[in-house]
Order: sequence, then C-alpha cells, then structure tokens
Amino acid sequence: MAPHGERTREKANVDTPRTSVVLVGRNPTPALLSALTLPHDHLVLLCSDDTLQAAHRVAEAVRARTAPASVHVASVGPDPHDPKSVRDRLRILEGLREGRPWYLDYTGGTKIMSVAAALLHEQALPPDRHPRAPAWRLYLDPRRDLLRTADPDHPGLPVDTAHVDLAALAGVHGSHWIEDRDPEPVRLVLQGGTQALDARHPRLGPAARRGIVAEARVLAHLRRHLRRAPDTEVLGPRRVADPARPGDSVADFDAVVRHRHRVLCVEAKTRPGDVEARAGWTVAKARRVFGNAVSVLFVHTGPARPRLREAMLEHNPALNARNTHVWSLDDLLRRLSSFDDLRSAFFPGLDPAPLRPCAHAPPPACPDPPERHPGPETAPAMVTALGGSRLGTLTAVHAHRPARTLILSSHQGMREHVREAAARTLHRAEHPDAPPADAAHLKEHGYRDRVRFGADPVDGSDVHAVASGAHTWISAQNGRPALVDLTTGTKAMSLGLALAARHSGACATYQLARERTLICLTHGRLPLPDRAAVDWSLVLTGHTPLHGPLSADPLHVDAPLLEAARTALTRATTAHVQTWVDTTLADPDRAHTARERPSLVLTCGDRALGLTAPAWRLRRPHDRRTRRVSPGAWAQSVHAATLHLNLRCDVAGTVLALTRPGGDVGRARELVDWITHTPPGAGTTEPRITFDDPLRPLVLAADPGDPPAPLHTDLASL
Repeated sequence: MAPHGERTREKANVDTPRTSVVLVGRNPTPALLSALTLPHDHLVLLCSDDTLQAAHRVAEAVRARTAPASVHVASVGPDPHDPKSVRDRLRILEGLREGRPWYLDYTGGTKIMSVAAALLHEQALPPDRHPRAPAWRLYLDPRRDLLRTADPDHPGLPVDTAHVDLAALAGVHGSHWIEDRDPEPVRLVLQGGTQALDARHPRLGPAARRGIVAEARVLAHLRRHLRRAPDTEVLGPRRVADPARPGDSVADFDAVVRHRHRVLCVEAKTRPGDVEARAGWTVAKARRVFGNAVSVLFVHTGPARPRLREAMLEHNPALNARNTHVWSLDDLLRRLSSFDDLRSAFFPGLDPAPLRPCAHAPPPACPDPPERHPGPETAPAMVTALGGSRLGTLTAVHAHRPARTLILSSHQGMREHVREAAARTLHRAEHPDAPPADAAHLKEHGYRDRVRFGADPVDGSDVHAVASGAHTWISAQNGRPALVDLTTGTKAMSLGLALAARHSGACATYQLARERTLICLTHGRLPLPDRAAVDWSLVLTGHTPLHGPLSADPLHVDAPLLEAARTALTRATTAHVQTWVDTTLADPDRAHTARERPSLVLTCGDRALGLTAPAWRLRRPHDRRTRRVSPGAWAQSVHAATLHLNLRCDVAGTVLALTRPGGDVGRARELVDWITHTPPGAGTTEPRITFDDPLRPLVLAADPGDPPAPLHTDLASL
C-alpha cells in the first residue's frame, strides 16, 4: 500500500488538468496567448473548417516556442453553428483523456461553439466531483490581460507573454516578412549617417532621401530608449509577403514595436498631408497583420500641424482615436525619452478597476428541458441580451412571440427606442396584415408591457451575474414555458443565459440568420416562422430613406454605378425593397467621409444589402486638390463600409462593393481578400450575393449600362 503522502500527491495529480482545449476563431491571437499561458502537457486547438489554417498556425507557433507533450488540431466540421458537432468532438477528446479534468478556453470560435463547449465542460466536470472546475473554464479579458474564470477565489490568470514575439503574432495571422532585416539604405544611415547614404546612393531623389532619413531617425530613437525595456521588441522597416503574388509585398511598416503582446506600428511621413491620406490603409494593414491589439503612430517631419489628428479622424470615422496617434518628429524626440514614456503614451496600464468576485451561479439543480420546444403558440417567457447590433434583439422577439420579454443590457448597450421598436416588431409578427402601430396603440394594447429591460445594467464580462439575474426572472414566471435567446451580447452574456436556461429547465436558442433557422441547444434546428418586420430606422443609424434618385459628389462615390445597381436589384426582387442613403453624402462638410460607409442600403424583410462604390479620385479636404486613390486605400474604404454595416446588422447584412471594369480592379480585389482573410483563389467561382460571411464583401466590376448577373438577384430569395 502506498504511503499517505504519495497517495495525496497522486490524487492531486489526478485532480489537476494536464490537457487544455482552446477554441480558435478568426482572430487567433487569444488562442496563442492562452496556449502559451495554461500549464498543460497536452494542447487541443478546436476550430471549424473555416479557421483550420489559423489553428495550424497557432499550433506551429506553440511547438516552436514551448515543448508540450502533444499539440493536436481538431475541427468541428464545416458548420461552426452546430452545437451537436461541437459536443460530439469534445466527447471524443474527453474519452482520449480517460475522464481526467481539462482546461477550456472558450474565447475563440463562434458563439455557439463557445456556449456548447462551456456547457459540456460544466456537465463533464460537475462541482460535486470537481469543486475546482469553475477555475478551469476561462476566457480572455482584453481590458485586463487576464484569463478570467468563474471561480470567485481564483478569478483570473495573468497572460504569460514570455514566449511571444512579433514573428509569432504576425505568423498566426498568416503573415511573414520578406526579409527579416533592416533595408540597406536605413542601415547606412543608422551606421554612418547621411554621408554614408549619399556615398552609396549619390543619385537618390530628394523626396526618397528625406523619407529614408526620417525612417532612420525614428528607428534610432526608438531603439536607443527601448533596447533594455523588459518584454519589448523593436524592428525596423519590414515588408509583408503577398500571399497572392510570391515575391511581392502586400504591406510595409517603417518600424514595429512590441510590448508583451501589444503592438505599435510606426509610419514616418515627410509631409503632414500624407498622414491624412494614408491613415485608413495603414490602420487596416496593421490590424490585418497583428490583430486587434495594435496601435498606429504616424510621425511626420516639420512643425506640428494644428488639428491634424482631428482632421484624420473626421476623414475616416472608422478609425479609433484611442489607437491612432499623430506626432511630429520633434514631438517624438522630445516627449519619448524612456520606456515609461512609451508605455504611458501607447501601452497604457491595464484596467485599474479591481476584478470583482463573480456572482453566485444559479442553484445546481438542473430540471429536465421540455419535451417539445416552446414555440410561439405557447406564449413563452423569453430572456435575451442587447448587443452592439440591436437587430438580433428585434428578430428574437419576432422569432419567439413571447408573452413576456426581459432584455439584459451592459453599460455599453444602446437602449434608446429599443423597447418601443421591439413592441412594434411583436405587433407586426402577430398582426401581419394590420397597419403599423403607433406608440399609443402599443401602450394601450399592452405590447410595451410585454417588453422590459433589466432594472440595472449587467457586467457583460461576468458570466454568473448574467446567469443569476436571468435565472431569478425565469423562476418568477410561475411555470410559464421559458427560453433564452443567445444571439446578441458578449460571449460571456450568452453563456450566462445558457447556464440560466440549463438550471431552469428552459431552452437556449440561437438565430442563424444566414439560413433563417433557429437553433435550440436541446431540440436542434427549427425553421423560423417567417421574415421579421424590422424597424430599420433603429438599426441603420446614419442612414435615411431615399425616395428619389441618388445624387452625390463624383469625387467621393460613383453615384451612377450605385443607382444602376439599386435599380437592377429592386426590379429583380419580388418583395418590397426600401432604400436607405448615407446622410453624409448630402452634407458638404462631411461628404469626404462617405467613402468609408455604405452609400446605399437595400432592406428586404430582415435582410440588408449595403452598396458601396468608392471613387478612384479623392479631393483632399484641407487644400481641395484631387489625387488618384491607391488600390490599398480603395480596399480599405470597402473594408470600413463592411465593418460599418456589420456593426449594425451583424450576420443579417452583407456588402456589395462596386467598381467599373479596368484600372486597378484586380489588385483592389486581391487587397480586399487579404484584409478579410480570404485565401487566394477562394473567390474564383461565379460571383453571387450571399449572406454566408458578413465580413467578406463581394467585389464586383460592373458597367452601369449593362449590370452583370449578381445585380439581377431576387433579394427576397436570400
């Protein structure tokens, strides 16, 4: 018989996870950080077929930097919205682990993947047998750089970045340098000054010479003050290899600085005006190569220009003022003289607010779910969340026709007019042939009373605070059939709602808009009854109905091409189509920003098709001169318009980017594909309008006089 001490150690080893399952999504950085932080021997990277390449890149980076006993990549298949495939894949992996405990990081993947995996983890490791299991379910809190858990005694695990470097961060996003060394002209200036550059390149033009000298001065200053900083890396000019054109560059940076896993891309310009013109494309390529934890610093020679940063943000509102900085070279040399200066300016401290203990989870009792899904005919009670897109909240009311609805919102949720719009959607669902109801009718007939907000905002990162609030409300419904809708809100909010459903015997559902299907985690896929009548004025903020022809400055957007597309699509559609126009097009003071958002949005039922056609010439706001737009800037405008619509419509919206045949169309399409992580050659099939991936726009070359086949699509069939 083994001594008591050995038995205790054996039990501790059995109760300590040695395997980590990490979900991988479109942004692979969280998966890399988790894989390098969790104390495991075996790593499983769980993805879908669409993110399989990203998962393999994470696996390669982990193998190169640490030495786990095994790294395994597993896919749930082609459909990341199928909870059964997620559970089946995890059960197989659990069998390979012979029932031992395991870590789960559910940050990546789709919302359904995260919720299904976390629910299975809770079920497989019940608290009566594994009291520490809540500390083994984690997700990345980017504000605090913590892997947060549901254990109030151990609420967070600091992210370990000891093995993170710029090559790893770029590599997991499918990017690498053409040459991993400073270019020869910059090296000459760094080592021998401008005399060495002039001696080697005596015929160098004055503009090129000024640019090289500016890059070298910025790089030398950064290296001098950061070379001894901990967990910090500084690279000089780097060119990113083009996956579509071997040997060519798809993007470049004048300097790149890393502190922990956060990145600062530095762009040196010799004229302040170039900052405003290139800002959007520079930020887009930085995020494409390094993910969301990136900032951009523009450094220009000459005196500081008043309001340059404000003008840049006005020119491209899609930029984030917190992550986009503009300094003159003199400012850089004067203000940045230590690592602390750099950290306070570009890598501010993590969220100083203390991490509050997690709220108590719902009671452990798990009643059996209903034998049949509670459809609209049962007049169920419903709890849902309010996310960045308010559309999902409205379509949830339409899909379930609840007698009572509780909407949970975080502090960031935009609650204005949502209750009335939800009540109006509910009225239209139940009385499709009646005229639209006004506010007085909704109040008189009790529709507003059927939709309520929670008394206080919830912490969108606290799973169990959401679960507790939802469970309490469901329990007070006196046995009425209940369900939760996970479609909107953060992943933590969705998981909290799913936990409340599990512990209340309710159904947890998710709307799959691209297939117009309802997914119940218990009963599988269910067809949606019909199309929701959406209050688009609430969703499409910044757009207004267009009843006449479109008119716009040809130096901002191609209005004839947009009008031709609108006419063709409206004629081809068998249902009613409403056209919404970007309000900035008619505003002379703001029209230069119009290329960064969809000029027109065609709505048909619960679908929204954005049309964008950025012009190939651009008038500079500060001097009114025009210039040719580069393919990169055109692609960035398309990307900004896509993000703009996605923020409002989520998966129920998609963007069609239009341009005329010829010119730089092919290169612009390649750059759009690169920004949106579309593999080279993936778009070679016959182009058609779909709602499969709202973050990948369809780029279409079209002649206004002869619209191609996709512009004759019946939007009612999508």
